[in-house]
Amino acid sequence: MMTQRTRRTTGADFTEKELRYLMERSLGRLAFVCSDTQAHIMPVLFEFDGAYFYLSGWNLKYSERFQDVSPNKVTLLVDDVDSPTRWVPRGVEITGEAESQEKGDYLYVRIRPVGKTSWGL
Repeated sequence: MMTQRTRRTTGADFTEKELRYLMERSLGRLAFVCSDTQAHIMPVLFEFDGAYFYLSGWNLKYSERFQDVSPNKVTLLVDDVDSPTRWVPRGVEITGEAESQEKGDYLYVRIRPVGKTSWGL
């Protein structure tokens, strides 16, 4: 995973507001279809360098669900509510292609964005 957030260009052409929003967050929801043809959605921690999203976690290498993510088309949803006192939803939905990468004993999933939709930013 990236240890410092820096910006790179990406194929999804994020706006400045979208980039700022994504770089300030680390929690999202990952949606994908497993080999059993069942759709799954799960909370994930991510890092974003402006070009790729990186997902990792404790024991990711042994997770059956993450084994099914790569190579696959996925959707990463990063959203929240602007204020706790009023309902103003905002977020970015990123569609992309996921691939597992391994460095020694360390496994992570890298998502290359190919499309996006945003609201409320």
